[in-house]
Amino acid sequence: MAAFRFVAWVLVAIAIALLGADGVSSLETGEPVMRTTQTIIGLMGLDGAAIVDSAPGGVSQALSTIMSLPLWAVVGLIGVVLTLVFRPID
Repeated sequence: MAAFRFVAWVLVAIAIALLGADGVSSLETGEPVMRTTQTIIGLMGLDGAAIVDSAPGGVSQALSTIMSLPLWAVVGLIGVVLTLVFRPID
């Protein structure tokens, strides 16, 4: 359980770092910058559009929605949910 709690907090920390990076980029350019999941995956060398296209029907629509969201929201939501699921119970 402690390992899952640690992973959850690491995901939350990554989400905060990604949100901070978007904030700094917004201050630098003078306009709002939101890096989508597809953009970040593309920076890692993967083709997000190909992943969405190769998925079956309903999964493709869900992946398309996830790819259009900011990555900090996706990672942060997963981290917060895991933090709540694996919280210590007294």
